[in-house]
Amino acid sequence: MSKFEDRDFVCKHMMLRKQDIVKAIHELKLKNMDDVQDETGAATICGACYDDVEEILHEELKKQKEGEV
Repeated sequence: MSKFEDRDFVCKHMMLRKQDIVKAIHELKLKNMDDVQDETGAATICGACYDDVEEILHEELKKQKEGEV
């Protein structure tokens, strides 16, 4: 489970909240970190949030697979 709430900033350089990343994953049908980085810019400046963004991606893909979204 992600340590972030929907309104928490995950990528401070790009000013992206968890909800922004989740929305992009679902609306743009992103399936991997390269796609997330390309579409949102998350984890592309300093990389400090890379693991957090990747964790959010995997959680959302798991929800999709289990039909929760």
